[in-house]
Amino acid sequence: MFIAAAATACVAPEALPADANPTAVKIGLQSAIAPFVLPDHASGLFVDVLRAAFASQQVTVEFIYLPNAGLDEQFRQGVFDVNTATAAQHGQDGYMSRWPVSYFHNMAITMRGKIPMLASVDELKKYRVTAFRNAREVLGPEYAAATSNHSQYREAVTMPSGALFLDRTDVIISQPDVFRYYLRQQLPQKHNPDAELAFHDVLGHGRFYWLRFRTEAQRNAFERGIAQLYATGEIDRILERYQRDYGVTRDFFITLDCQFRPQLAPQKCKKLSEWWDDTHN
Repeated sequence: MFIAAAATACVAPEALPADANPTAVKIGLQSAIAPFVLPDHASGLFVDVLRAAFASQQVTVEFIYLPNAGLDEQFRQGVFDVNTATAAQHGQDGYMSRWPVSYFHNMAITMRGKIPMLASVDELKKYRVTAFRNAREVLGPEYAAATSNHSQYREAVTMPSGALFLDRTDVIISQPDVFRYYLRQQLPQKHNPDAELAFHDVLGHGRFYWLRFRTEAQRNAFERGIAQLYATGEIDRILERYQRDYGVTRDFFITLDCQFRPQLAPQKCKKLSEWWDDTHN
């Protein structure tokens, strides 16, 4: 199980020396991934949690926003100190966080009354499909095969969640929290939209993302900070605010929950561990 393995591989963050703290860090973030990074580039669930974790250790942060494709190269060039989207297999310099920090799980979303069930990704061939930009590159060969030569498939820069309710598409491919964020922007009159929606888990398990740090001291400060956010309940207060304002769930930080508070979602943590084992065995 990846949670247990990560927890026992190194000294716990709380035990690391406090006097090793840096005073400031530069953090590289994907420029547009609402509600995790909001368009104002001053807030978002990910932004606020990162800022709070470092602030608890008296570390100031500066965020540098880039297209996701440029984060690895800019980290290697020394443009910033923390890469927020590192996969386990990435062979970069620096120090990777001891456990995944964020988790991104895309689904196929439909109107329940129209398409109550999707049994496989291959069924997408039958419908009008709208996905996020570069979905074919991200979601693997099976998805690419199902959507290639598909005359009614398109990828959008900004997720047109409202198009589903306006019958302009049959299926939207998105992470559910991203979908809900844009739906609130586009159709603010919609209340309790989940009652009308079906979320189909046919795209395979999601992606785990670590943070990679320039120095060990930066990593230690961050991990102590995250542990403190859980100990004080600050993580819950931040999540509750985004749930209230944007309908966000805890899924983006489910790997942190599984690390620090697995009792919140024991079945989900078990499934994540199984997916992790399948991927790395």
